[in-house]
Amino acid sequence: MDIDGVVAQIEAALETQLRLAVEDEVVVEAAELLWSTLQPAIQEAFGGVAEQAAVEVSAQLPDYTVEVVLSDGEPSLVVRDHRDAVTVSTDDLEARLTVRLPGELKQYLEMAAGEEGDSVNTYVVKTLSSRKKSKSSSGKFKGTIHT
Repeated sequence: MDIDGVVAQIEAALETQLRLAVEDEVVVEAAELLWSTLQPAIQEAFGGVAEQAAVEVSAQLPDYTVEVVLSDGEPSLVVRDHRDAVTVSTDDLEARLTVRLPGELKQYLEMAAGEEGDSVNTYVVKTLSSRKKSKSSSGKFKGTIHT
């Protein structure tokens, strides 16, 4: 969602109205104070709209969950497929694998695992398991909705 673009449109509309009152400094000062107060409230309201949209879309897609995720301060709707849910039991793990990778990729894996509430090992096993499962299934939607 492009919240900054919408906020800029509202600000431009306010500036257009202010041009009519340019000779009255009190009105201009009051409008600037009003805008500085409203801007964060407008951005927060759009976050609420994104949450409502996620709930509405989730209600219409029974096999999916839609979540609001902030990316660079902008909300995005992320769609997760329940059919891809992977349950991993660490009791029956048989093989061990050592992987050498760049430090930046290791940090990314740790961050992604943390966001899912998993260890790096569990995250990798879940990701590989769901990837294997998704290769065998077809006709499903998986992705991020950007508006």
